[in-house]
Order: sequence, then C-alpha cells, then structure tokens
Amino acid sequence: MRVIQAGFGNNIRSRGLATAAVVCAVACLPAAVAGQAARSAPLRVVVVDPSGAKVPNAQVQVFQSRTQDDVVVKTLRTDRAGELLLTLPAGAYSLRIGATGFQDARQAVEIGTEEREPVVVRLRIAAKAETVNVASGETGDGSISDGQAIVLRANELAALSNDPTVLQQQINALVQTDDGSAPELRVDGFSNGRLPPKSAIREIRVNQNAYSAQFDQRGNSVVDVFTRPGGQKLQGSVYLSGNADPMNARNPFLPTAPSYQSTFLDANVNGPMGKGTSFFAGTTVNDLQNNAAVNASVLDANFNVVPFSQTVADPLLTRSANLRIDHQFGERNTLTARAEWSGTHQENGGLGAGELVLPSAGYTADSKTFALQVGNTTVASTRTVVESRFQYRRTWTEQTPNSTDPALVVQGAFTGGGSATQGLRDVLDNYEWQEYVSSDRGRHYLRGGVRYRLTRDSNTSTAAFNGQYTFASIEAYQTTVRGLAQGQTPAQIRAAGGGASQYNVTAGQPSAVISTGDLGVYFEDEWKVSQNFSLTSGLRYESQYGIPDHNDPAPRLGFALTVVGRKGTPLVRLRGGVGFFYDRFGAGNILTAARENGVLQQTVFLQNPDTFPGPPAPGGSGVVTFAAQGRPSTVYQIAPGFHSPYVLGEGVTAERVLFGGRASVSFTREHGTHQLLSRNANAPLNGVRPLGGSQNVYQFASLGTSDTTTLAPSYTRSFGSHGFVWVNYSFRFREAAGFGPGSFVSNSYDVSADYGRTPYMTRHRLFVGSSYNLPWNFSGTAFLSMHSATRFNVTTGQDNNGDSIFNDRPAFATDLSRPTVVRTAIGNFDTAPVAGQRVIPIDYGVAPGLVSVQGQFGREFIFGPRLAAEPTAPGAKPAPPDRFFHCFFGVQVQNLLNHVNRSMPIGQLSSPYFGRSLSLNAEQSQTTAANRVVNAFLSLRF
Repeated sequence: MRVIQAGFGNNIRSRGLATAAVVCAVACLPAAVAGQAARSAPLRVVVVDPSGAKVPNAQVQVFQSRTQDDVVVKTLRTDRAGELLLTLPAGAYSLRIGATGFQDARQAVEIGTEEREPVVVRLRIAAKAETVNVASGETGDGSISDGQAIVLRANELAALSNDPTVLQQQINALVQTDDGSAPELRVDGFSNGRLPPKSAIREIRVNQNAYSAQFDQRGNSVVDVFTRPGGQKLQGSVYLSGNADPMNARNPFLPTAPSYQSTFLDANVNGPMGKGTSFFAGTTVNDLQNNAAVNASVLDANFNVVPFSQTVADPLLTRSANLRIDHQFGERNTLTARAEWSGTHQENGGLGAGELVLPSAGYTADSKTFALQVGNTTVASTRTVVESRFQYRRTWTEQTPNSTDPALVVQGAFTGGGSATQGLRDVLDNYEWQEYVSSDRGRHYLRGGVRYRLTRDSNTSTAAFNGQYTFASIEAYQTTVRGLAQGQTPAQIRAAGGGASQYNVTAGQPSAVISTGDLGVYFEDEWKVSQNFSLTSGLRYESQYGIPDHNDPAPRLGFALTVVGRKGTPLVRLRGGVGFFYDRFGAGNILTAARENGVLQQTVFLQNPDTFPGPPAPGGSGVVTFAAQGRPSTVYQIAPGFHSPYVLGEGVTAERVLFGGRASVSFTREHGTHQLLSRNANAPLNGVRPLGGSQNVYQFASLGTSDTTTLAPSYTRSFGSHGFVWVNYSFRFREAAGFGPGSFVSNSYDVSADYGRTPYMTRHRLFVGSSYNLPWNFSGTAFLSMHSATRFNVTTGQDNNGDSIFNDRPAFATDLSRPTVVRTAIGNFDTAPVAGQRVIPIDYGVAPGLVSVQGQFGREFIFGPRLAAEPTAPGAKPAPPDRFFHCFFGVQVQNLLNHVNRSMPIGQLSSPYFGRSLSLNAEQSQTTAANRVVNAFLSLRF
C-alpha cells in the first residue's frame, strides 16, 4: 500500500449556477453531450489523518485531468471506514480531498484496466476551513462559515470577462452596495486593494463569513480576492485580445464615429524556485483608445440655444506587474510575499460619464501604485495556527486641467470653462498590520486577533481656485450673455430674468497633510453543540482617531443547523446570525475638513453676483479681498456629535441539494444608524442663520438612517466535464436618509425629508453564468447581467432655500397657471413651492434598467512536444503524456444582444434634456465608443 503525503492545497472548488433567457439553450448543451465509459478496474482510495487514523465523510472531488482548472467529473465522500471506491473510465484523473479541520489535498491518480494497490492520502492539520463546496450540490459540514457566500473559482471566473475593467464592473454588480459605489476590495486579506489580473486570481468570495467577528464589514459589501500561488512545475500563459471599430456596433449617442481600437495583454509565468519555494509573476497592458460622447445645449453666435454634440478622444492606458513568492519552512511555516506595481494615464478625464461636460472642463490624470504584502502562517501545534500579515501601499496621483479658466455651470445644459477640480498632486500611504490566532479545542474552535491600519495623505490641490459661476438655467445664461453684448446693466439683466445664481472661489494654502488610523480587535468561539448544530458568539471592538467617536463595540452571533432525514441524509441546512457592523470615516473627508477650515483655505459663496464673466473682487479672484470686505468664508467641519455609522444586520440562509445541484435562499434585514451625510449647519432657517452671520458651515454629520431588506435565491449545477451553470437573483428593498459624506441633504434641519428610495438601488437583479464544452475541443461561456429600473432625483435647478446647494426638489403643482410650473411626462411640478404644496419624494424619477449578455466561444489546439509521464504507483500503467502547448482562439462579445442600455437621465427641471439619457450606461462596458464590442483573442498556455 502506497502512502501519499499531501501538500498544502486550495479549498474545495465550487461550481457554477443555471443560465437564463438568451443563454439558456447554449448553457444546456453540456447536459446533452455525454461520453462513453471505457471498461476499467475500480480504484480504492483511503483518507487518513497525520496519525494514520482514517477520516470518515471526507469529500473527494474527481477531475478529468491533472490540471487544477478542469471541471469536476464526480464528487464522493468516504464511508465510515474512511474509504471510497472509484469506478471511472480508464485514464488520468486528479483528486481534491477535503475534510473539516484539515488542509485540502490534491493528488493525481491513474485508473487502468487492471486492479492496483489502494491509494492512501494523508491529510495535514489546518486552520478551520472557511468555504463550502458548491460544485455538485454538497453543502458543507454544518459549519457557520460562508453559509451565504458566492464563491467564484476557475470555472465560474471563466464566465466573466478577461478585460479588467469589465471584470471589475461584473464583480461590483454582484455586490450592489448601498450608495452605488464600488465595494470594499480585499486582496489576500488586505484592504485598499486593487483587482489583480484574472490570470492571477485563484478565487473570489462575496459575502463570506457574514457574521464573523473577524471582519469589520458586513459580508454583502465586501469582495475578497485570493491570488494564485506558483505551481509545482514551470508553466505560464499569455492572453492577447483586441478590437477595432469595424468589429463593433455604433454608439447611438455619438454624433460621429471616428476610429478607435483597444489592445489587452496579460502574461504570466509560475513554477518552483528550489525546494519549498514557488513563484508567480505576471504583467498586463491595457491600451484603450476610447471615444467619449459630449451632448449638451449651448449658445450659438446669435445667442440662440442650440444642441451641441461632439465626439472626443479620451484614451486610457493601464499597465501592471505583480510578483508572488511562497516559501514553506518545513511543515509548520509558510511565508508569502507579493509585490505589485500599476500605473494609469488618461486624457480628457471627466467626459465619459458627464454627458453635459464640455471638453475644456476635462483633465489629464496619471496614477501610480506600489504595494508590498507579506504574510506568514505558522502551525504552532496540531490544534493552533497563527497568521501574521503586513501591507504597505503607496499611490501617487497627478491631475492637470485642460483649462484654468473659471468654471461655468449652467444647470441641466452644460459645464464649461476650466475643470472645477483643477490641479492635483497626492501621495497616499497605507500601512496595515494583522495578527490572527485560531485554535481547535474539540467542540470549540477559537479565533482571535488584531488589525491596525494607518493612513497618511499628503495632498496639494487647487480645486476651485479658478472660481465658478453657476446659472440656474440655459435661459438665464442666454439672457445674461445677450444683455452683456447689448450693453445692459446688471439690474436690467436681472429684471429680464438673467444673472448668475452663485459664484464660489477658493484661495489660500493648497497643501495639507493628515494622518488617521483605526484599530480592530476581535475574539469569537465557534461551539459545535452537536453533530448538526453549531453556535458562534463573538465580539469585535473598533476605534478610529481623527473623529470624535472612539468607542465602537460590535457583538456578533451566528448559527448553523443541519436538518437530517430518517436515514441521516441532510435535508436542509440553515445558517444565520445577527451583528453590528461599523463603517470607517474616509481619510479624504478628514483631509477636506482639515484644509477647508477657513484658516488654511478660504472658500466664498456669493449669491446672485452681478460681475459675470469677470471675478467679483477687483484685481483678482482672491478671497483675501473678500475677507477684507467682511465677507465670511465657507468652512468644512466634522460635526461635534459625529458617530461612526453602523448597521444592525440579521439574516438566515437555507440550502439543500436539488435536482443534482445546490439551491439556497437567503433573507437579510439591515437597519443603519448614524449614516453619513453632509449638511449646511448654518443654512438660513426662515430667513435667519442659527449660528449667526452669513457663513456657510458644511458639516460631515451622522444623522442618517437606512432600512434594507433582501431576498436572494441562488442555484448551482455542474455537468461534470461538460460544463456548468449558476444563477444568482436578488430582490432588494431599501429606503434611507443620507447617501454618504459626499451627498448634501436638501433640508439641513429635517433629514427625514430625504428619507425614501435611494439612487442606484434596484429591486431586481439577476446574474447567470454558464460554461460549456463541445466536441472537437470547442467550448464557450456566457454571462447574463440584468437589473430593473433605478431612480434619479428630480430637482428645480435652483437654490431655493439659500443653503448654497443646488439640490432642492419641486412640489406637486396645485395651480397650473403659475409661471413656475413645469409640465413633464412624469407629472406637473412647481419649481417655487409655496405653503400648502407637497414637495415630491426624493429620487422620484425612474431610470432605465439594464440587460447585458457577454459571450465567449472558441476552439483549443494542443500541440508541441509531449511531456514526460507523471509517476504512478508500482505496477500501474503510466498516464498518457500531455502536449506542451494549449492554444485557444476565440471571440468575446460584450452586450451580445446589442441592447441600448441608457445612462441616468437628466434630473434638473430647468434642463432642455429633462428625463432624457444622453449616453450609454457603462456598468458592463469596456468602452463608451461602441454599444456592442467584439474582441478577438488568443490564449496560449504551457
């Protein structure tokens, strides 16, 4: 009997979910393609622990070849004696063995036509397994970890885009954060991460350990990415793709279609570096020669309002390089080091998503990032594992405006002049240290640890130093410009309905440096009460300096229950929990409050200035002149009663084997308290400013609330070597008041006036992934992303309440004869509400939904010299050697149906474009230059 010592392995591989709609017919092909079994002798496999004792109920996944990227042929479990019998066609296979409390093991085996000695696999003690297998309907061992997780490994990732931009968008869509922003990305356990190239990713987890005290964020707002270590032999791959305008479908919002193209290269090599050491090195280059659509309303030479459409080149070049080294010191210590460099260069930034932004208001941006991560895992004993991690990340950012002229904003019509953000130079340093200990104590599995993060931001910015005029409408701007040309006085212009609504300018010291840090300490106990029931209780304590609140305890409680049938077969597994989750206050907000404090920098907002187009102060736009005239500046503050925002979350997940796959449904509820927002604490209230004077006091406050309810069923089904399908659907209802620190409330003294549907929030979301293999080495993937309508806010385009913020909402019109009434397709609104009228709810407008299908199809060619056959057990027939090169030619199509996905409509009632979308929705798009994109690609693996 041959004993195989298993090495460190990856966690059990998950598999895909069902397809839908247009991809359904293609996705079902794997089930119809069946291979013919060859006559062979069964092979007995025995799984033992380090002491030689047999391990019952261990899960064994069988892959058709020895490559880790192949699909599962069969999934079995060892019996009470720790054994199982493989009855498969003769050939080479690879086994992945997993059991609770042990490291996963990978081993190649050969099944022949003659009987051979049993294969014995010895497992090593490891930390508690944190993922469950979803490949063939198995739902884990009853542990609490990852009961609601979406785990994407090789096959699931195959259905997603190779383009890094689209891949990031697809992952973001799976998470669906509350405010529409990108979710927190952790790379190998570190925060502030950047998505690695797809070739460097081992797996992605969404919503893992939903109620564990180890993590500060709730699982449904975090994406965990784990990079790929080097292999046991030298290997690598090259992926090259590209497209040009003749291959694509035209963007209907572009007035012209100039030529453009894109090229993407992803190359890597990995393998051993001596005994116990492996490496993985890769590089990417993404050259996107893109075009942006500019659609706006401007004035012609005769001061008539005319539409303006222009196609502007906005190229983007992104490059990266990464290196990972793993070294094992004996059997108890593993060191991992990873270095990454990335850089981007973009021209005419700010135009693609801002339809009304004219080219003069764009900018050129350059960014570079260097990151170093070091992690060490020590098996202190057969029961205890210690993990230590350190990360240093530095990001340099520079921005140069296309123009230094004063910015000009005409609400709902165009944004011109110079960019309001102007010049920027920023150096951001992030340090992170983690120390975690886990110990298996029989029925109790104990975890504890500490994480400390330090951020230093050295920033030089001339934002708003060029000044900015704001007009409430294109008509007001038209009247002003025409009146100036005719020599009218400011009083005459205003009497005719013209004049700027506001002028703001900033001056003072452009440079500032801030530091902030946060500490998180946790401890939890996973108690296996019985064979089918586990209970986890934990406490996390967090603190951040740089804000008034320093005391944030976060208790957590979770459970896992397996309901079994009469024969002991699991019928359904229930997992759930409840806990508090805190959000940290961003360093950028602390920087704003430190710099724009009225001393280091001064910002002045002047209402109804009559000095357009020149600066209000004679001799320049400096605020020093304003201060001398007794005009107070606007300041930013962190509110004195500021509290870290937190969410009380609770949920339960039920899962079971269904129709040969894994089905689950999750129900969660979250109530947010102290949610972040911005307000003018000295806004006029009935004509009087509570703090006195005429100064605007912008405060970052924690006065918001939120309520979210989510129902999320999912299904996974694998068809062995022929393919897989996976489906994720979510129904989500969310209402909130306060949409983040960058969002001002419309009523500074009644935050609840903004309570309601949130922007970017959709009720229904559907994601379907599929992979299929056909005869003659043809294969393909498909990915469907759909969501229902979102919301957009309807505003008057004016500052009705005098708080200097242009976000006031109209009222439902009660007297259609009033000149302030605007009639629209969604209702009649009064832009100057009077007593007795009801202001419309926030985000009253309905924006288009999204339907996007991505498909990939091609053929693999295998050629080159044959590799040496891998060793097998004595007396066994050698495995047939593989060819050296695997080459895949194919095409990848984004938005296969050529469906026009429209962007968020214009919400200002003063805009001639009210309710209209002026560009494409870029949620699932590589480029805004085309509606459907076709990439030809070549992938070479050796």
